Amino acid sequence: MDFSRQLIYLLLVLTARTALAQSPLVETRNTVGKWVEARQLRSSLEADWQIEKEILSQSIEAYENELASTEAQISKVDTGRTQVEGEFDTITSEKKSLIEYIDHLKVEVSRLESNLKQLSKLLPLAVSDRISPLLDRIPEAPLETKLSISTRMQNLLGVINEVDKFNGGVSVVSELRKNQSGAEVQAQVIYVGLAQAYFVDPSGEFAGVGSPGEDGWKWSIKPELAAKIQQAIDIYQGGKPAAFVELPIELN
Repeated sequence: MDFSRQLIYLLLVLTARTALAQSPLVETRNTVGKWVEARQLRSSLEADWQIEKEILSQSIEAYENELASTEAQISKVDTGRTQVEGEFDTITSEKKSLIEYIDHLKVEVSRLESNLKQLSKLLPLAVSDRISPLLDRIPEAPLETKLSISTRMQNLLGVINEVDKFNGGVSVVSELRKNQSGAEVQAQVIYVGLAQAYFVDPSGEFAGVGSPGEDGWKWSIKPELAAKIQQAIDIYQGGKPAAFVELPIELN
């Protein structure tokens, strides 16, 4: 190596200068001794260099492995970050769509609530009494209410189910009807869904027909139908055997 060569060169120069002042024997002995010393020093330096070289080589290899591992981890992090960013964008988009759908749903629910309130004014008392507790739950200010959409929809379904149940069958109820003189008389009313109704009082002298209109149910007095209406009610309640009863239909 360069260092050992420089050292040997220096020793040779010193030896040459000493030779000028000493005898040949002494000069030779000193030269040989210094040459041996230089060889030993070179061997020691070369051995130390081999050790340092091996340590340096191992250190470089270790650093290269660590660098490769770090780069692999960085690559994984970048891949994971890209995946997370993609999932976040998807969730954000879905959240936006859900908010838009809920806003649309709020408008539709408010519209249905308003329509059912108007419809309830046209229903027979027999139905109105059933759905009254449900109608009371409809918020007065739909845009400011704290009721959830699901609660409001369940309430609407309850109203619709009750109305549909009444409309899909025949019902006999007791109601007050005004007679020719304007006095209210207790009468039995048989509703054929929400399409038609007939009433008769216990005396069998006061009877009539009802049908739904834009402002509610309209009633007309038809005393000549009293017997047939009573027969229809008796058949429905099981007081008489089934039979065909012909009754008029009035449309408004």
